This record gives sequence, structure tokens and C-alpha cells, in this order.
Amino acid sequence: MKISTQKIAFIAMMSAFCVIGRLGMLAFPNVQPITVVVIWMTLELGWGYGVSISILSILISNLLISMGPWTLYQMISFSIVCLCATLLSPLWKKRARYPKVSFFIFPIFAGLMGYLYGFIISGIWVLSMPGLNFWIYYANGILFDTYHALGNIAFWILLIPIFERLNPFEKLKK
Repeated sequence: MKISTQKIAFIAMMSAFCVIGRLGMLAFPNVQPITVVVIWMTLELGWGYGVSISILSILISNLLISMGPWTLYQMISFSIVCLCATLLSPLWKKRARYPKVSFFIFPIFAGLMGYLYGFIISGIWVLSMPGLNFWIYYANGILFDTYHALGNIAFWILLIPIFERLNPFEKLKK
């Protein structure tokens, strides 16, 4: 990714949107737009953009909410979510040919990434805290992962059509 002022400004703007979205949704546990924005950025511009936006968003919002070891765990989880989105990017590029299929696949993918995110966070917590049983720990958080998944689906359906109409990518892809 060649660095330019426009790219840095775009990453900062999308990160600010994610932070504001996360802070605005604090009343709803695990419901926030970061995952959807990160997936969309990764699909459109690549892994580097998705990871950059996720790391900045998590750092800034956790400075305002609370910082702890989970901050690193969240960064790792979002990096893996970006990797999964990268694997789906060939299908994203063909979405115009199959609009009905795309309408269902990508929101479902975003929902599944909410579960994957929680699964990774749980795995890292269990590794960092000896004596915890992974499946018991994960089962206790599955409701919050469900909130995350449902929020991702709703945010995908609401935000991505708006973002697509704004089409900020022409100058950034150069």
C-alpha cells in the first residue's frame, strides 16, 4: 500500500466513524459498526486498510472506554477477520454479476465474523488465564457474540449501500 495524504486522511476518517459508532452504541453490548466497516474496507481496498482502521479504532475507543489486555486481543481478532474478508474479496469483485446472491452472502458473512471474533477473543483469554475451560468460557459469551453477529448484519444492510453510493475509492486505488 503506497502511502499518500489522501489515504492517511481516509483511514483517519473511517477510524473516527468507527470510534463514534462504537461509543454511540455502548448501551447495546457488542453492537458496533467497526466489524462491518473493517470488512468492507478489506473487501474494497485490501488487508492493510482493514487492519489499519481496526487497530486505530480499537486503540482510540479503548482509550476512551477502558484499556487493558483485551485491546491487543481485539486487534488480533480484527486482523483475522480482515484475513477472512481478504479470502472473500474475489467474490466481492463479482458482486455486480450476482446481486441477489451478494445481498445474502455478505450480510451473513458479516454475522459469522461476529461469532469468529468472539471465538478468537475467548481462545486468547483462555490461553492467557490458566485454568479456564475454553468451552465453558465461550458458552458464557455466546449471547454477546450473537448480539455482535446480529448487529453486523443490521449494520451491513444499513451502512454498506450508503457507503457504496459515496464511492470514495477511485483516487485511493491508484
